[in-house]
Amino acid sequence: MRRALVALLVVLAGCSALAPGTDRPTVTPAPVPTDSPLPPGVEPDGVADASALANAHAAALGNRSYTLVTNRTVRAANGSLRSALTVRLALSAAPARDYHARVSVEGPGAPLVIGEPPTRAEYWANDEVYLRRQTIDNRTEYSRYDDTDAYVGTWSFWLGTVALDLGPETDLRSTLEGFETRVADRSPEGDRVHIVGTTVRSEGFVGDSTVDNVENATLHAFVAGSGFVSSYHVVYDATVDGERVRVRRSVGFERVGATTVDRPTWYDEAMERG
Repeated sequence: MRRALVALLVVLAGCSALAPGTDRPTVTPAPVPTDSPLPPGVEPDGVADASALANAHAAALGNRSYTLVTNRTVRAANGSLRSALTVRLALSAAPARDYHARVSVEGPGAPLVIGEPPTRAEYWANDEVYLRRQTIDNRTEYSRYDDTDAYVGTWSFWLGTVALDLGPETDLRSTLEGFETRVADRSPEGDRVHIVGTTVRSEGFVGDSTVDNVENATLHAFVAGSGFVSSYHVVYDATVDGERVRVRRSVGFERVGATTVDRPTWYDEAMERG
């Protein structure tokens, strides 16, 4: 879970860094067609079964390749950046699950998952070698491991601990369950549904024990007819260390079934210098 990031710093620091979210547009409710099927777990007035929708989303991803892009940004009331964490994870199809992760952290309150911010890093691995390239103070460092048992930066770590809460299914379910939702818009064919949540039922979507007093929270999710959720976005006000902040988090899935994990341009240099 995301709460485990700081604890894992000590493990990762020796072997080895995320971009601000974006606002979602104000939505004017549109008439919702009633003559085409809705995604699993969704009814005309909103999400009725978050688990059913999350299960369908996970099934759509299955063992296929995809690229996951997440970011979480926290800004003070005056607009100054407290923290930003961005992960872009390209994941090949099972069973190989080669991956290429690009991670960056920025701001004084950013998680220390890859070191003191600001810093950025890339991680590439197949079943034979694990490579890291990290930029710190305009200095680039490389690491190389030829035994996959020698490092903790597996694809499941980046997916289920850093980027998401345990994985796509759990993260989506906990986010949806945090809101009372409605269908804001829907294509006539039923192949794209825009779900909006503005009333908070629980704060499980926050995923950070240091955050208190959540207010003005909004959820936007974009769902295909199959139940695949291409992206979802949460914005809310909260208190962190006694200071009022604005938190924005977004999750998006791209190139499902079409993602390739090729050797990075810095592969040869990492193999030589790592």
